[in-house]
Amino acid sequence: MNSLRAGLTVRIWIALAAVGGLCLLAGTWQAHRQTQAQMDYQMQQIARIVAAQPLQSGTHAIELAVPALTPQISIHHDEDDDVIVVVRDLRGQVLYASASNRQLPEKLLPVMAGSGFLNVRLGSEAYRVFVARSGERQIEVAQSAEVLQEAEQQVALATLLPLVLLLPVLAIVIVFTITRQLRPVNEATAIIATRAALSFDPVPVEQLPREVRPLVEEINRLLARLRVAVEREQRFVRDAAHALRTPLTALQLQADVLEGGRDSEDRAARLAELRAGIRRIITLSEQLLTLARTQTAAELSAECSELDPMLQDIATFYQAAATAKGISLQAEADSHAQVRSSRRRLTLVLGNLIDNAVRHTPVGGAVSVRARRMSDHVCIDVCDGGDGLPPEELERVFERFYQASSDVDGGSGLGLATVAGLVRQVHGEVELHNRTDRPGLIATVRLPLASHSHAVEAEVS
Repeated sequence: MNSLRAGLTVRIWIALAAVGGLCLLAGTWQAHRQTQAQMDYQMQQIARIVAAQPLQSGTHAIELAVPALTPQISIHHDEDDDVIVVVRDLRGQVLYASASNRQLPEKLLPVMAGSGFLNVRLGSEAYRVFVARSGERQIEVAQSAEVLQEAEQQVALATLLPLVLLLPVLAIVIVFTITRQLRPVNEATAIIATRAALSFDPVPVEQLPREVRPLVEEINRLLARLRVAVEREQRFVRDAAHALRTPLTALQLQADVLEGGRDSEDRAARLAELRAGIRRIITLSEQLLTLARTQTAAELSAECSELDPMLQDIATFYQAAATAKGISLQAEADSHAQVRSSRRRLTLVLGNLIDNAVRHTPVGGAVSVRARRMSDHVCIDVCDGGDGLPPEELERVFERFYQASSDVDGGSGLGLATVAGLVRQVHGEVELHNRTDRPGLIATVRLPLASHSHAVEAEVS
């Protein structure tokens, strides 16, 4: 946080220096523009006043009479700052020359060609001259460029001095304010730095500035989500350990009693039970690995799959198990739908649902699978002929390791949890509801079409 404060301080000083430099350039340019315009206007007015004087050719006057003023006020000034004025007739005869001509190298302003404002150099100094004609007179009014520069500097100094003094004060005030406002942030940083690795308590936001509070509130919401995720994973580890402990204990007991069989048939039966237990352990381990993959998958596959042929293949794969149990398995796949998912993911989803339907349907029953295409998604219904589920268990069966009260086969409780995780990855939905026409359960999976899933994914991201 100290580095943040130092970085902000440096940026503020740089920004203020840049603003000060721009203001200096703009102020200098404006002072030059305004001062020159004022001095030009002054020379024009002097020319008009001189043009109104009753000067006649042949008077050969050197200076106009200085009128008496009451009261007489003495103003100290540099004589070089005086305006230089010369009036000539059309023949070049000098009608009037101000005393300030004495500062010129030739002691008189030379005849200027042209009219308007001119920039000329007389000796080693530059002058700005205004040349105008009035009747039979040519009036020349000159001002030293040095006087103009001094006036510009005075105007610029009067304009920019308050700003130059204000910028450092403003910088100090801003730095002090930032330091004061960041103090609660520093305290929150110290609190977070001293926390335990798995502490998800929210960061206090009461004393934080309003500008920082939304960020800290989002961090608190992230911590809340992390708490839920960590607790879910801890619960998963505990449940997995419990789920594996029971069959492993049974295997140990079966192995212990295997040698105590009375005859070969008894030992063969116990060996068969041992092998069945090993198969259950392998199946449970595979389901645990599959569920872990579904929960840690970071990206969706860009692969698109045709639903109908894959649904027919899965139904054909489970046809032998259904026939062995005397169950009729029928699949209606004419949706002509394409979904954005890999065949492996959809095989796991549909395979779990069909396997559950076959296991829970009694001998002589029927299992049907049907795919229906809607406007922006496809619905897959897997219907069995079992006893169904109580309403309160229709949602709970998607929890990990939850076993329904009607499950007499001793399943692992991971199949539907895996299905729910896989379906969520493709932005789909899965739900269970009891049949209304006869006993049984219907598992409905809704998957977005391949063209629609791009839009859904963009909205989610």
